[in-house]
Amino acid sequence: MWYINSETIHEVLTSVYIRQAFVMSLVTSIASTVICILVAIPTAYALSRFPFKGIIIFDILVDSLIVIPVLVVGISLLVFFRMGSDLGESNIWLVRMLSSGITRSGEFFIYKQPGIVLAQFFCSVSFAIRAIKAAFDGVNPRTEHVALTLGCTRADAFRRITLPMAKHGIVAGAVLSWARAYGVFGAVSFVAGSVRARTEVLPTSIFLELSIGRLDVSLGVSLLMIAVAFLMLLLLRIVFGANIFGYESKS
Repeated sequence: MWYINSETIHEVLTSVYIRQAFVMSLVTSIASTVICILVAIPTAYALSRFPFKGIIIFDILVDSLIVIPVLVVGISLLVFFRMGSDLGESNIWLVRMLSSGITRSGEFFIYKQPGIVLAQFFCSVSFAIRAIKAAFDGVNPRTEHVALTLGCTRADAFRRITLPMAKHGIVAGAVLSWARAYGVFGAVSFVAGSVRARTEVLPTSIFLELSIGRLDVSLGVSLLMIAVAFLMLLLLRIVFGANIFGYESKS
């Protein structure tokens, strides 16, 4: 803390670049969280209710995104989009068509702002899937079966019974995926780059300030990230109550 004084705090709060990075961090992390939840809910429900042959392989793939370093995730995405130009040399029409699609996707994501969301999504979606699957596992399937016998469709039973009963797990998954996306640096820097005022998020700001020897400013941005995370969690507690993660506070 002795590296930070009032001048440092003022510089962090008034810097145009840091303000832009702050907005970019919030917008991209919230966007990636929304996408994560939209993907995680059907995926987690399928894993919980419809076991299939080879499900253990899919489980391992989901968990691998949790344990694999984010740098590896970023490199893997770069290699995937690089495949487009390599596949384009094939004589097979279908392969060339696939190559064209990958190349166009790469032009949309690589070193662009959508690439930030893409990197954050791949780094955080597994957290949402795991939390939401645990919530669905805790919902007795018999309640859905009773609703079906009373005339509900499976979609109605899911919407009116399963989702409300699993709401704490869904909120927990959203919080975990947002927290992960909000703090991702390595994968974002590989996919979207570290271009100031263009693809800069707060973790990138910390790296850029530290790379030019401004330790005080990088620490100030770090404190800003901590404060934002704390305020977001506090807001969720206020909106959803003390039992946001599915348990009652004993304090």
